[in-house]
Amino acid sequence: MRVGLALTAAALAAGCLLPKPPAELRYFTPRMPDPVAAQAPAPADGPPAVSDPGKPLRLRRVEAAAYLRARMVWRRGVEVGFYDMWRWTELPSRFAQAALDDELFGRRGFQPASAATAPSLEASLEAFEERLAPSHEAVVELDVRMLDGRRATIFDRSFQVSRPIAGDDPEAIADALGDALMAVAHEVGDAVSAAVGPR
Repeated sequence: MRVGLALTAAALAAGCLLPKPPAELRYFTPRMPDPVAAQAPAPADGPPAVSDPGKPLRLRRVEAAAYLRARMVWRRGVEVGFYDMWRWTELPSRFAQAALDDELFGRRGFQPASAATAPSLEASLEAFEERLAPSHEAVVELDVRMLDGRRATIFDRSFQVSRPIAGDDPEAIADALGDALMAVAHEVGDAVSAAVGPR
């Protein structure tokens, strides 16, 4: 009896019977440009980033599909799943908002407007996920509708970009999603610039 108690005590002391501590949540942010730096004037010897200086544009708050919340998402065909321990530092819709703000106001030079008579942009993030098959890639899809000052539709399009994911670690997933998001925002910027036409 005493030998059994001694062995139990030794095992406890060695940590063999103690439960393992729970895994900790990990938080990630896709690599995004600094909005303050993006709005700084371009150097005198460099090409200006602004393509539509002074044109007013109202960007509505970006919405997102209901499943795009804090947990990182994976997809295999029609199956969608979530990583329990990998989370975003912000909602994906906030990342999309920041990317569009940077592209339209920082790089394209549109002026943020609140007047109802200004053209407006409505956007909904429909995909922000890791695709496991048929190839391992990050996919971002943004549905965008642009309206004129009379609420008539100028265009209503879906923009989707994928980027390969270099590895299985969450940092690689976050980086690829950040790249895809900025590419989608750039495509939206091209469409908006084409829609408003020359000054």
